[in-house]
Amino acid sequence: MVAEAQRSVAETPATRNLEDATVKITTIADARRFSLDAVQKTELAAGGDLSVSLLCFEAGQKDEDQTFGASCIYQVLEGEVLLRHDGGSERVGTGRLITVPAGSRHHLENAGGGLLVVMATHAH
Repeated sequence: MVAEAQRSVAETPATRNLEDATVKITTIADARRFSLDAVQKTELAAGGDLSVSLLCFEAGQKDEDQTFGASCIYQVLEGEVLLRHDGGSERVGTGRLITVPAGSRHHLENAGGGLLVVMATHAH
């Protein structure tokens, strides 16, 4: 009876999808990379139409202007960021989330004197 129950569960489409999926665990501390030459971007995860990257800034650094076709969410993990966007600028510290709407041209700058670490999530 138990074998029949296990067999029927194993044959469900939802279970097959789970078996085909690969679970990836990433340690953010291991992905931190800094360079005086440029902002460092490390891809933490990508799947389907979604990607998550870690952006690491030295003092005074900023990234390039960018525009995404979908909303982008930034989480400040360490430091303070200055977000410059079409509508102005926002200064945001550790533990805060920033949601930038689709089509908004923007860039991030390290607003503090130390390191800045930001996790960026966006759709392709």
